[in-house]
Amino acid sequence: MRVLVFAGTTEGRQLAERYADLPGIELAVSCATEYGASLLPAAENVSALFARLDVEGMVELMEGRACDALGGPFDAVVDCTHPYAVEATANIREASEVAGVPYMRVERRDVPSDSQISVPSAEAAAEAVNRIGGNVLLTTGSKDLGIYARRIRGFAERVWARVLPVGESLSAAQAAGLPTSHVIAVQGPFSQQFNEALLREYDIAAMVTKAAGAQGGFQEKVAAAQRCGVACVVVSRPRDEGGVTLSEAFSRIDGMIEGEEAR
Repeated sequence: MRVLVFAGTTEGRQLAERYADLPGIELAVSCATEYGASLLPAAENVSALFARLDVEGMVELMEGRACDALGGPFDAVVDCTHPYAVEATANIREASEVAGVPYMRVERRDVPSDSQISVPSAEAAAEAVNRIGGNVLLTTGSKDLGIYARRIRGFAERVWARVLPVGESLSAAQAAGLPTSHVIAVQGPFSQQFNEALLREYDIAAMVTKAAGAQGGFQEKVAAAQRCGVACVVVSRPRDEGGVTLSEAFSRIDGMIEGEEAR
């Protein structure tokens, strides 16, 4: 059985680790960066793909018509992209419908907290930290840095951004006008203690994050903010599309493997 995994989160890596070297299944994992691919297990049945595909390109890949198909059409598609990657998920779902390949969305369960200021967008988050004042720690990645740069007063002086240690993220920070000394390039998720250390080191008054669930280290961020007396501004998650948990995805894939073996 051949499974195409769209990665980008811890769950994508864990899925690859779960089925690495397991007979009866081949995994092709689509990664946005070489860094993401480097985190995958080294196994004969796990291969990494590098491409930013539109819907048409995804359909060709799923049907085995693309040069990266590496062995023909796929039997299942598993979407392990980030909870906030709305466009990517919509494209993957549409492509799977066109290609006629069973689709599964692995979704993190939300972890609500009373100790936060919930806002609907990056724009609203910028307005919130302007009202709060003081230094700001952005832990929302590099994608929206341009929005924060335009909307947070004194952006270059009072904002620190925690981003992935990859060229694309560093370039985005530079383009937004953030000084190198205000860029924290590290791979998460992080412990509460690490978060506390950053908040204290840079005298942070407000931390901006996303409700990325337990796998994304959300609880550790909220707890650190509480401990340090820092306002926690949370950009709300997009509407739940009714996906499955990682363990439920494992059960479904196991069932498909058993079904193939029974033929």
